[in-house]
This record gives sequence, C-alpha cells and structure tokens, in this order.
Amino acid sequence: MREKVVRFDIEYFYDSVVTDENRRKKLKDEHDLVKIDEWELVRGCHLTGILSDIGYKHLDYIRDMRNWASAAHPNQNDLTGFQLIAWLETCIREVIGKEPEGVAIEIKRFLGNVRNNTLSATDAEHINAGLEHLPQDLGTSLLRTLFGMYTAPNASVQIKNNIRLICSKSWLMAPEAVRFECGLKYATYASNGETVRKDAANEFLTLVGGLPYLPKDTLAVELSVKIANLYTAHIGHNNFHNEPAHARILDSYVSSTGVVPDSVRKQYVKTIVMAKIGNGHGISTMAESYYDSMLTKFGDDEIKEFATLLIDREVSSRLCLPSCNQGFKNLATYFSNRTTNQVSLQALGFISAATTQQLPNLGKDSRYQAVLASFA
Repeated sequence: MREKVVRFDIEYFYDSVVTDENRRKKLKDEHDLVKIDEWELVRGCHLTGILSDIGYKHLDYIRDMRNWASAAHPNQNDLTGFQLIAWLETCIREVIGKEPEGVAIEIKRFLGNVRNNTLSATDAEHINAGLEHLPQDLGTSLLRTLFGMYTAPNASVQIKNNIRLICSKSWLMAPEAVRFECGLKYATYASNGETVRKDAANEFLTLVGGLPYLPKDTLAVELSVKIANLYTAHIGHNNFHNEPAHARILDSYVSSTGVVPDSVRKQYVKTIVMAKIGNGHGISTMAESYYDSMLTKFGDDEIKEFATLLIDREVSSRLCLPSCNQGFKNLATYFSNRTTNQVSLQALGFISAATTQQLPNLGKDSRYQAVLASFA
C-alpha cells in the first residue's frame, strides 16, 4: 500500500490523512511513510481513493483481527485456516492486484496539472463542473490539499493562480468540519508567528468566503481590528472615500447567520449603525451595500444592542442632526419587522414614536431606561 501511495500522489496523501500541522511538516517524501501508522495508512488510502469502500472495510477488519485475535495478543479466539485464506484473497483482490482507478486517477491528474501547468479560465470552468460530482470523502481531502498547497511557504505564483480559479468550488463541495479545520490552521499559523502562512491562509479564506470559519477567539480578535479600522475611517477625513474598503473586509468576516462574538458585538453594532445613518453630510454610497448586508444579518442580540445605543453619548449627539435622526428611526422600523422579542419591540416602538427633538434624549427617559433594564 505504501508503494501505491508513492506512485499515486504522496503530497495529496499526507495532506489527506495528517491534520496536525506540526506533524505534517515532518512528512516530506516516500521515506517518511514509515512514520504513518497502519490504521492511518489504510484510512488515508481510502480517503484518497486508492482503496475502495469495500476494500477499506475488509482491511480495517483484518487489521483489527490481526491485533486482537493473533499470537501477538494471546486470548481465547482461534483463527482458522479458511479465515486466513479468505483474508489473503481480500488483500490480493483489493490491494496487491488492484491499482487506483476512476476518480482517484482523475484527482492525481488534476493535482499534477495544478502543480505543473498554467490553467485558464476555460480550464477552470470544466474543472469546477467536475468537482460537483466528487464524492464527499475526496472533497474533504481535496480541500485540505489545495489549502496546504496555497499556504506552503514555497508555493509558486503559478500554483496560487491556478488554485484561485478552483478553490471556491472545492470549498463549497467540502463538509463544514473541514472548513472549520482550515480556520483552525489559520489560528495556528497566527499563534506560532508564521506570518507567511498566516497571510496566505487569510488570502485563501477571503477568496472562498471562509473567514467566518475562524475559531471564536481568533475571529473576535480579527473582527475587533476590522471594526476599529472602519470606525476610524468613518470618523476621519475623506470618510466617504475610505469607508468602502474597510466595510467590504468587515462584511467578509460575518457569516450568513450574522453571528458575531459577544466581546465585539457592542462596537460592531455601533459602528455599522453610525456608518449607515451617516454623519450629517451624507452616507458613503460605495459602502452602503456592505452596511445593508450586515444589517440584514442582525439577530435579536444585535437588535438589543441597537436599542441601547441611545444611552451612548456619541450616538445621541449625532441624532441631533436631522438626516441621522431620520436614518435611526428608519432602522428602528426595519428591525421591528425582524424580531419577535417583546422587549425589543417595545424599545423600537419608543424610538419610532419619538419626535425629532425627543429622540436624542430618549436614552435619558426613565420609561425607556425601564424597558432597557428588562433586557437583563
């Protein structure tokens, strides 16, 4: 089986079976295959398509019986000659006398082209269409491999350009668990100070829309930086020109579910709302679509934070400006149709009913403060 791995694609095999980044670095070529345990060898051959489903099940059973019903582990179980002959037949049929075929051969050819040729947009269209029919197990190992190739310190520009054309489809075809695995690897690179690999991982995750798959702690740190950058751009000079780039980046970190870590939610909501209602001179029209995108993802927790913004001096001061005042009330109306939380609805009702003069001071109103206290 190790010989078959060598003839197939050893890099693909290592990327498929070894998920520990530090251990993966120590596996370079065919000589390192002896460091792979037998259960990993069988599993890896199955993941990469070298071993069929039925072959994997039989060999894993044979390996298990070898361990627990053989002379190496004395017990009450006896193996008969007929069993051994049947197992030998399985090994001959599924391993010794069988070569990788079908999808496995195509993966080998595909990875060879990614590494050695320059793919065109037309080539990528055909490849992406083919990836839709890839079995889930191979989709898992393929994403790991493409991510590993892209983040390798010695990855060439040609390889990265090729992967950029096909990584989005590979990402969509892979299970959620592998996507989170890529996010975890980014966090590992960051914590170990591997700047080159961290930056490359960030590029890859940005390309595939995978930044929300970062671990919660890492996501909170990244979001905190991006929120601060947008806030600084918004309150600074030439903000209409500077906001769009920061808004786009921030939006890419927020998943379709809209979930953000608790530690950054307050500043996130404040920054998005301030940017959306503008500064009295208007709104950054080039950034507005990103603000709308994030606002549509607000859930009950974010809507609660919106209601508490009236006790924030910076926000209440801005609401003295007519256009900002109306923009804030428009958001209250919008959120009223997106929540069933009775406390939130009561607070939003206060905002909608407030006059232009009342709204900036509503956070000081004892009746409104009583409503906010109900959130706790």
